[in-house]
Amino acid sequence: MFATSSRLVGKFVPTPALRCLQCTINCNFSTSQSLSELRKLSTVKIVDNSVIGKKAMESGSKVKIIQVYTRNQVAHVGDKVLVTIQREKKKAIIVGCVQKQKTMRPRFDSNNAVLIDDTGAPIGTRIRVPVPSHLRGLSGDFTKILSIATKFV
Repeated sequence: MFATSSRLVGKFVPTPALRCLQCTINCNFSTSQSLSELRKLSTVKIVDNSVIGKKAMESGSKVKIIQVYTRNQVAHVGDKVLVTIQREKKKAIIVGCVQKQKTMRPRFDSNNAVLIDDTGAPIGTRIRVPVPSHLRGLSGDFTKILSIATKFV
């Protein structure tokens, strides 16, 4: 369809059916890169045996990160985050990520977190998944978390 106005001469105006076809073709795939880090609103899995963590995993409710306590707002293994769990806010430490890791560091099948209280002590008494052993060398007090872990990778 060609318009007779001097501004629109020679410009093609697609029909509604053609617009719908273009949207269908363009909406089926994404060209942006996937994020390789944990940010706000990322979902995590609580891997300790705390009561609130068990209830959340049994009910199937999602545990999401709402605050990352690092300068660049990106969480990696060993970082402290604030999560929403069962309509409550709790602090947690990331102990496993799906993201690409540095050399000789393990990758996990899910994003794992351990709930902690305000003093930094874990709420649960056991951690049900393997914990990366490089947490020993990171700055921060992970001794309590490492002491309740049963397996290391």
